[in-house]
Amino acid sequence: MNERERPLILDYECLHSMPGGLREVRVWLDPVLETWLVGKRIDLSEVQGADLVEPRVMEMINHPNVVKVRSVASIPSYKAPMQVVEVFMPYYEKGSITDAMLEGEHFTAAQSLRIIRAALQGLAEMHERYKILHRDVKSPNLFLTGDADTVKIGDLGLAGAMDDTGRAPCVNAPHLYAPPELLTGEALTRSSDLYSLGVVLLELLRGRFDYASYTTTDVVDALLAGQPPLRKEDTVLPAWVCKSLRKLVQKATDPNPARRFQTAREMSDQIAKIRIADWQETEEQTWEAPFLRNPKTRVRITAKPSKEGGIILTTHRKKTLSWRRLGKDATVPSLDHSAALAVFESANSLAVS
Repeated sequence: MNERERPLILDYECLHSMPGGLREVRVWLDPVLETWLVGKRIDLSEVQGADLVEPRVMEMINHPNVVKVRSVASIPSYKAPMQVVEVFMPYYEKGSITDAMLEGEHFTAAQSLRIIRAALQGLAEMHERYKILHRDVKSPNLFLTGDADTVKIGDLGLAGAMDDTGRAPCVNAPHLYAPPELLTGEALTRSSDLYSLGVVLLELLRGRFDYASYTTTDVVDALLAGQPPLRKEDTVLPAWVCKSLRKLVQKATDPNPARRFQTAREMSDQIAKIRIADWQETEEQTWEAPFLRNPKTRVRITAKPSKEGGIILTTHRKKTLSWRRLGKDATVPSLDHSAALAVFESANSLAVS
């Protein structure tokens, strides 16, 4: 063995494993640099290797909204035909969006939109500069740094190089955020990544999906039928989500790729036009939001059951210390009825005017 062929051994210490979906994830300590790393193991034999992004290209990507790949190591102890590598990335103590939600964290509309726009900046860099599709966008792969503007897209292990038409092969990586064409389509495109990010936005707005209620079989069966993996009841947005934001989520997550946003820039520009108050459920069936221009002024909507059936919605406005009723109460069949959405839309318009 000559000098060039000597193997390099990285003296990392494995601190612990993390639950991480279908692939092994570990936290490592680099004792030399005294930094923590996350290592994710990927079996390259499970995917079409011809289009996988080379490690040197991964390491070239240097953008504030993309997790920097530190190195990629081969793991020779697995038996053929397995070809396992471990991708090393920085460790973010705050974790991913999923980690935050599992800890009980909730995101306001403003936080949600800032997170998605930051992720779109990262996707735009990958798509337009490096001609790479991520192909595995999901809440567990969006990492929080403490600043919503520097949310980072991580786990590039399944990233694929686009051809001249902007297409990359499908991959066998089923999950709740996967586009309907993942297992049955001819190829994936930019809109496939944007679909998955639209599902992340849906989750940020409505709250964490009930992962335990879905089995792998459920997800795979839906994708094999060319259908979105999420059940219809899990795609219902809160009543306070304004009309323009509803339309954006619907477009981003349209089952037909041709009807979705086609570029990250297009989706980001559309988000920038949305004006929505930061609604929060302050107590059961009561929602409040500050006015954008005067946070001391607030608007509140309360839902109470009607004796005749349905729900009574009451709107109040607070300028100083007391709440003042605005207009007449509205009786609606349910919170997802168009009449209820109209009440929230009116209150939102008042708060952002």
